[in-house]
Amino acid sequence: MKYFSKLKDYILRFSKKGLSPNEIALGIAIGMLIGFFPILGTHTVLAIGMAYFLRLNTLIVLLGTQVCNPISFPFIIFVSAEIGNLIIKGRLLKITFSKELNYMSHYFWPIMLGSFILGIVVSGASYFLIKGFLKRRHSHDTH
Repeated sequence: MKYFSKLKDYILRFSKKGLSPNEIALGIAIGMLIGFFPILGTHTVLAIGMAYFLRLNTLIVLLGTQVCNPISFPFIIFVSAEIGNLIIKGRLLKITFSKELNYMSHYFWPIMLGSFILGIVVSGASYFLIKGFLKRRHSHDTH
């Protein structure tokens, strides 16, 4: 819970710097969508590029990418693979362990599709939750 408290504090600091609830929520949602992209090492570059392209605060977008971290990454990949395989083949993955590299093709497309869908759902939900939170907080502070 300490992690969420810090995250809430960061978000509130941005609202005090004159950014609208929409700008903050959109920046975090875009960052979260990027965070679900399953290729490590690309998140920062993609976040900076999208922030520039969409004219969003770069730090907020980078904050959103933190949904993918060393603790959450294995779970995100696993759930993404299951979602993707369910859509592609209509069933959950048959997980096997092998030293052969050709198994990568067995998992690649399900992970890509599943991470995109999971990213859309989670980032969309985060947009509305964060925007609602900031609007409630703002109306509470003005009273």
